[in-house]
Amino acid sequence: MKVEDIRKEEYVKEYLRLHDSDVRKVLQRRSAFVGVACPACKGAEGRARFEKSGFHFLECASCATLYVSPRPTPDVLEEFYTHAECFTLYNEKIFPASEAVRRRSIFAPRAARVAELWRRHAVGAPDVLLDVGAGFGTFCEEVRALGLFARVVAVEPSPGLAETCRRKGIEVVQSRVETAPPQSAGVITCFELIEHLFAPDEFLSSCARLLRPGGLLVLTTPNIRGFDLEILGPASENIDAPEHLNYFHPASLSRLLERCGFRVDEVLTPGKLDAELVRLKALSGEVDLAGQPFLKRVLIDDWERAGGPFQEFLASACYSSHLWVVARKAADSGEGR
Repeated sequence: MKVEDIRKEEYVKEYLRLHDSDVRKVLQRRSAFVGVACPACKGAEGRARFEKSGFHFLECASCATLYVSPRPTPDVLEEFYTHAECFTLYNEKIFPASEAVRRRSIFAPRAARVAELWRRHAVGAPDVLLDVGAGFGTFCEEVRALGLFARVVAVEPSPGLAETCRRKGIEVVQSRVETAPPQSAGVITCFELIEHLFAPDEFLSSCARLLRPGGLLVLTTPNIRGFDLEILGPASENIDAPEHLNYFHPASLSRLLERCGFRVDEVLTPGKLDAELVRLKALSGEVDLAGQPFLKRVLIDDWERAGGPFQEFLASACYSSHLWVVARKAADSGEGR
């Protein structure tokens, strides 16, 4: 899989134009922004790292989580996600145009990995899987096709996306996880979601409420200590606000999960694009590797031979920016903890 396979060039400029306009509307409500403590450890001391697109990114002095503060309130965020024109373009054009390649390159392998993780870590029968933030339901379709789980349920608050899932024959709970009716799920999955949330701890405590004791939570999120995010910093397209508010790393996310009633069983970074993302920024002149001769040799001069093995090293050493965590609901975890 290459970057251009999932980012159709014909839509990129229009998406960026709309995104800039939508973000300006959010910034017009800056007076409604609120300061927050570290989302991982609740540490009150955040050191200024950089400003990007009008948002301030802080690094926790205690656990090194990167986070936006002050940040838009939940009401401002909900309005942004509901009315932003860039998301309308994504939902109507960008995702449908790339769904086939995303299904093949992202969602089918994702379903297979979740099944593998279930077999390795689960206790009890493969009964109910809840996919929180199910979007278009493509993952639900792929994991359902494996025939492992008795029920696959999409938890999706957006009316339009919930209806898309229903049209695909997927069982839907149209709700945010924080207000979802009680469940007794064996697995909850949430992909690239927790970085968007105003209050990740409330979200995770709600997930614990919906899991049966010993149930598994499988989540993915950017790893702020991963290669491309470390090298590119604010030049990374992955670092953006108001969409992304929280950037964890394996240790800080584990700390947050334990605080919310989970025990971390496994951490993976099976990313495939870190090296290519940095290479493309270097080739475009946005990042200068002149002072880093080793990276220049691997990513530019000797790319055809060294690029693939280098990315494999990043993935196997937990140095990729694509972070997976498997956590188990603790037996003594209380609801809403």
